[in-house]
This record gives sequence, C-alpha cells and structure tokens, in this order.
Amino acid sequence: MNIILADDERLPRLGLKSMIEELYPEQHSFIEVTNGEELLLYVEDHTPDVIFLDIHMPKLSGLDAFAQFHTKDIPVVMLTGYAEFAYAQKALTYGAIDYILKPAALEDIQKVMEKIMQLKQKEISAYQKDYELECKKILDLYFSIQFIQQPKYVQPPYTVMIFYFDHDPKSSKKNNFDLLSTSLTALSEKYSFPCGCGFLPSGELIYITTGQLPRTLITHIPEDFQKLSSCLATGFVYYADSIEDLLRRITYVQKLESIHLCTSLGKCMFLDELKEQETYLPLSTLLDKAILALQLQDSVTLHKTLSEMRNLENGDALLARCDASLARVFDLTFHHRIETSSIAQLTDSIQQLHNSDSTPDTIEKINRYVDENYMNQIGINTISDLLGISPNYLSKTYKMKTGENFTDYLTNVRMQKAIEMVAAGRCRTVRELAESVGYFSTRYFTKLFMKTTGVTPSEYLKQHLPL
Repeated sequence: MNIILADDERLPRLGLKSMIEELYPEQHSFIEVTNGEELLLYVEDHTPDVIFLDIHMPKLSGLDAFAQFHTKDIPVVMLTGYAEFAYAQKALTYGAIDYILKPAALEDIQKVMEKIMQLKQKEISAYQKDYELECKKILDLYFSIQFIQQPKYVQPPYTVMIFYFDHDPKSSKKNNFDLLSTSLTALSEKYSFPCGCGFLPSGELIYITTGQLPRTLITHIPEDFQKLSSCLATGFVYYADSIEDLLRRITYVQKLESIHLCTSLGKCMFLDELKEQETYLPLSTLLDKAILALQLQDSVTLHKTLSEMRNLENGDALLARCDASLARVFDLTFHHRIETSSIAQLTDSIQQLHNSDSTPDTIEKINRYVDENYMNQIGINTISDLLGISPNYLSKTYKMKTGENFTDYLTNVRMQKAIEMVAAGRCRTVRELAESVGYFSTRYFTKLFMKTTGVTPSEYLKQHLPL
C-alpha cells in the first residue's frame, strides 16, 4: 500500500514507519509530509491507500486539512494525544476510520493496519466485481449491436488475451475453461490489476486487465495450463490504449486465428509479432474449413476444400514450414494421425478420416436445443459441451452451414418468443418479459427488442395488451 505519514515531528514518523515495516516487511511504500498544506498538495494529484495524520501540525492543522479532503474517501487514521481526544472524535465525524494515541504501541499499529487491509480488500473486491460486470456488458453490447460504451471501470491501458481451445472430445470443457480463468485472474491479482474473464459470442475465452503485464510471464500461461488439463489453449495477446482499439483488434484476431493450426499451437502469439505468420493463411484457412467439414460430416464442402488445398500455390512449401501443430490438432480432436510430408498425403489422410467417421446433423441438434431452452442462460459454450466440439469450431460450423451467427439465431428465437408471449397475454411488464426469454438485464433486452421490432418493449406491450 501507499502510506502517507503526516506529522511535523520526525521521530514519530520514523517510529510509525519502522513498526509497520517490522509487521509487514517490504510490503508498503511511504511518503512523509510535515504540515497540512503539504498534505493537501499531495492528495490533489494522488490517492494514497491510507494517511496517518497528526491532529496538530504547523501552517494548517491535520484536522483542518482533513476537513478539506474528507470527501475523497481516503482512509485516515488520526494521531492524537490524551489532551486532544475531543479533536479525534471530530475527525471521526469526517470519516476517519480510527485514531491512535501517541506514542503508538506496536499492537495498536497492528490492529489498525489489519482494519485498513480488510477495508482495502473489500474495496478491491467491489471494484473487481464492477470491472467484471462492465467488461461483460461492453462485450455483449458491442457484439450484439456494435455499440461501444465508454467505460467507467474498465480503463486503459489494457492487456488482452484471446484463447482458442483444441480439446480432447472426452474432456470437460467447463473444467478446462475454469482452470485457465483462475490462472489468469491470479496473474492479475499478483500485480493488483482488476480484470475480466469471459467468452466472446463465438466461444473464445477473452481476458482483459487494466495494466500491462510482462511478456515473460504471459508466455508461460499455455504451458502451465496444459499441465493441468487435457486440452491445448493457444493465446493471441496484445496491448491496447483505448476501448475502441481493444474491440477492433478482437476482429483482427478472429481473422487470423486459424494460423495456430500451422504454428505455435498451445503457445502465446503476440499480435505485434504476428505479421510474418500471415503467410500461413492460405493453407490454415483451408485446414480450418476441412476440420469443420469433418466435424459436420459435410462431404460436399470437404471435397471442395481438399480440392482447393491440392491446387494451392506453394502448398508443399507452406506445409514444410508448419511445425508439429497440425499433426497435434488432428490427433487431439479426432484421435487420428495424419501425414504431413506433402499436400497430397495430407489431403488423402483427411479424406480417409472422413470415410471412417459419421455424425448426425449438428445444426439440427443446435437449433432444437435452442428452441427448447431459450429461456435459460445458454450460449455457444453450453452447446459445445453437449456436442463435444470446441466452441470456436462450433461457431464457425454454424455460420458456414446457416449463413448466420449462432448468437443471431438465439436472439431471433428469443425475440419471437417474446412477441408470442405478449400476444398470449402471458407477460405484462418489460422485466417479466425479459426474464421469460432468458435476459436479466432489461436495458440489454430493450436494445435487442428495438433492433428486431423497431419499438421498445414497453411500447409494444401498450399496443398489444388489453386495457
């Protein structure tokens, strides 16, 4: 913590500092001021974690200085003598959290420091919760209606990580996601950075933290995760100086993510170093389509994709540059080894894998599940758990087969159900209507409803409910 020691006498300042350092070695930094005017100048531009404030100081007393900045909600501990007890009581009315009689004893300092740290932890927990909620709101609004809300808590600069998972179909995706989320949150806590961790509509895990994390620590995250799980997580990492830049680069990552099929699978790739890897895109894009077609048992698309792969200019040269990532993806996803020595052998291996497998209609299963569970909290990750396909592949599969995003289908179903409920007289308030179709935020539901119908839910209810 950043601690101000405000006392015009040097020995009491040194005594306080030495006792705090004895109790909590190398955990806190200290700023010393000798009068109320100095203190006011400091708190104009800085927000310390706590101030130990002597009541009587020259130029401007501690009590008078506190009266001028008490609205800033900085924790203050008053330092007072027996004869000044009435002043200490007045300081409590300004919001001082405690007072200590001079000369301070070690046990008094320990007691008040524990109180301060408890308050600080509550403050951090509350801020972290606000950060997570606002982070989710920003992503939800942006990806549903391309709306950027200037944040109150999710402030720049940012470190952003987007992870793509390649699963063993038998493994628990939720457990894997929870493991990685916990690891990322712990990394932020180490630096006292607030963070948000959630899922993009297409199924990728996204982590956002306010602060710039060192690259040396980030690079170890996928390796540490792999030791704990039965899947690989490939991270795309970047730093951003604005919320607009943060959101814009998500789209850029989604265009490039197939590169991880050719190189750096299960590692972290930094966007500022990714330019040279874009040469893989002609091959990685076709490999991505082939994997989707295999999972869908889509013979027509697979045949077309493999044909394009065989005719790919410099295909063998691109394949020769690939590392072991490609073979690992097929082994992990399909438990099948493929030949990667040439494009001809690769496409033959993929065709053989297709001939030996068969799956029911994935899209029909997804739509049926949505139709039956639209009122619950469901998303692409819920569906992927049921079908045993990674969320990002499932999202691409849905888009490729239907021409629309899964989230668009889910929203359309919910809006249609909401309209039907109003017609049937089953809901009479906007909140009741929103919750009946799976939304807990009436504001978010209202924006989506207006986008679908052109009117607000309250206007629609007035128009269609009997008086």
